[in-house]
Amino acid sequence: MSTMIFQVLERDLPSLPPSVAVVLAELGDPTTIDVQLVISELEKTPQIGENVVKIINSGYLKARRKADNIRDAILLVGIPAARNIILAVLLKILFPQRGAQTVEREAFLRHCIGTAVASEMLSGCVELEGDCDRHRMITYGFTHDIGTLALDYAMPFTLQRIHALAKAEGVSLLEAEVRVLDNITHATVGEWVSNYWDLPRDISNVIKYHHTPRQAQENREELLVIHLGDLLSMNYYEAMVATGHTYKFDPALLEILGLTMKQVEEIQEALPEKVDRVYKVLDMGGLDAVSL
Repeated sequence: MSTMIFQVLERDLPSLPPSVAVVLAELGDPTTIDVQLVISELEKTPQIGENVVKIINSGYLKARRKADNIRDAILLVGIPAARNIILAVLLKILFPQRGAQTVEREAFLRHCIGTAVASEMLSGCVELEGDCDRHRMITYGFTHDIGTLALDYAMPFTLQRIHALAKAEGVSLLEAEVRVLDNITHATVGEWVSNYWDLPRDISNVIKYHHTPRQAQENREELLVIHLGDLLSMNYYEAMVATGHTYKFDPALLEILGLTMKQVEEIQEALPEKVDRVYKVLDMGGLDAVSL
């Protein structure tokens, strides 16, 4: 089964348009980005640039004024913030909705937003080493489950079996994946996709290890936050898709980050309203209608 999955993905995943490939390669290392090259390539793909501008103008990033075009937008918020928004938009657009999709797209997008929002809230409660800002959390939230989007794109009926099993037996979607996909998960699929498209290293790291942060060799503390944020958002998501499963939190992980269960519960309670607000502001669902 696992061999077949990767054969189907290799056959069906869209190729990266030349401008997208250039932008992804250029954005890989945030310390060496050629801003003018990125702007030039994005101006060749107005679908991407227009959506990046829309998000930057949404008010969520609290820019000091509205941007008129992609060049203006990048210069307005700076390349670190723009990098992450561009990556999030690129990876969302690369998986357009197809006729046979079985994942509830709105619920899935809300989970991705929920992971970003919950991780951002958690990071505000702990002191992380290095550079971890809200813009990176947005990127990680939208990209951590790229393996699920790949399955939705290339193998929708297999994904339907996973959701049906989770609902029928009240098990987690992760457990259902392992059973249907012969001991692999969307994280494994996502790792394959990130290698196939040569995604930036920090994105690939999150995609691969967001369920197994202790196995990561880099940014382990940051991944612990993403992992907990994902679990918080998965509880929200699985309630929406009615699997009946609830994820529990490892006290040892909370202790490593210096978090209390009360803090986690407060974030869990606040999450639905915050996700609803961000979903409406960013309108990421509109990207399903965009093609390259």
